[in-house]
Amino acid sequence: MNDFFEKIGRDGFIKKDDHVHAYAEKEMIRSHGLSIKISLMRPSDPGYKELLEELLQDKIDGSVAIVSPFYCDFGSGLKLGKNIVINKGATFFSAGIVEIADGVMIGPDVKIITVNHDFVDRHNKILFKKVTVKKNAWIAAGAIICPGVTVGENSVVAAGAVVTKDVAANTVVGGNPARFIKNVPLTTEDDPGK
Repeated sequence: MNDFFEKIGRDGFIKKDDHVHAYAEKEMIRSHGLSIKISLMRPSDPGYKELLEELLQDKIDGSVAIVSPFYCDFGSGLKLGKNIVINKGATFFSAGIVEIADGVMIGPDVKIITVNHDFVDRHNKILFKKVTVKKNAWIAAGAIICPGVTVGENSVVAAGAVVTKDVAANTVVGGNPARFIKNVPLTTEDDPGK
């Protein structure tokens, strides 16, 4: 496992004949099976949290809520803080590492992707870029976060947005591709929409 993360951290890609490719395939098969089991359960069912921890190969803080169905193709690449809500239908392609900080809200059917294919050598060369979601960010329903993106602290990604570039802290972005819409109000008195 460490060889895989070291290689993608150093090179940003693997090829199918790299020695770490076998680990990646094994981890994806393991994660797929556990994701199916988790998705067939309710969060209140006995063993639900334990299956999530087996998937992520890490303890999950009691303040984290993940609603099924839930899919993660590379459990060892998903890192969670505290006080996180991940709503139903979320999909994480996390081989390139997805790091979610404290207080993040992720809406239904959000997709976070860290993996891509090389344009020229697309059947052989797989590219990886980490996605970071910083403290108190909110990613609304149906948004897609593309490889390499950092979603800034306290920012909001509007429903259905396709985020291809970093999101600045304290901003709202939306659209396809996502663009700046406005700054996040610091208090309810600062919100012109109220």
